[in-house]
Amino acid sequence: MPIFKASNFGNPHIGVFAKISEKIAAADFSCSPKLADKLSQMGLEVIRCSIGGMGMVGLFVALNSNGIVLPPHSSAKETEVFKKAGLNVSKIASQFSAAGNNIAANDFGAIANPLLPKEELKKIQDCLGVEVVPMQVAKYHTVGSLVLATNKGFIAHNRATEEELSAIQSALRVPGVNGTLNTGVSFVSLCAVANSRGAVFGQASTGFEIGRAANVLGIV
Repeated sequence: MPIFKASNFGNPHIGVFAKISEKIAAADFSCSPKLADKLSQMGLEVIRCSIGGMGMVGLFVALNSNGIVLPPHSSAKETEVFKKAGLNVSKIASQFSAAGNNIAANDFGAIANPLLPKEELKKIQDCLGVEVVPMQVAKYHTVGSLVLATNKGFIAHNRATEEELSAIQSALRVPGVNGTLNTGVSFVSLCAVANSRGAVFGQASTGFEIGRAANVLGIV
């Protein structure tokens, strides 16, 4: 299974610029050729895109194999790209427009910002095709930035408690641990992209961090 280290033109927070599922990678138009190549080597369909004409795709989208959640300022053209890729598409309320920061999902479940209204949670659930559980992690509401999940495991913010890890495990139906990436960064989903077949970790991640994450994510 491929495990890579990469940066985006020197920025190791590659989860800001891309988000992947088992099938596709949504990546910035500004994504570096080296990073895009690593995503291609994982066997993914790489969709180079913008969101509302802007970059930081990894912050703005949440996805799994069934669907993708986009911010409300996404254009019709941007939306159509993902529909053509076979995904359900939904748009989240404007105050939660950074969907990637507010939702963490795999193909078995999802967790979301507990401040999201019930009607928004229902839309996300219908789009991703999984139950969505609202919760906070390590006293933060933006759980999508704190949890990196695959269909085999997850890694969460280093200060996630045992009770929170258990709740995440119950929601995503895979085991997990807490940890860091990019040499001590606890917002782990901003530091890497991963699925059950491989991962690209931020260039600043240490061998210990990668080993811990790769083991629980099920890619070793």
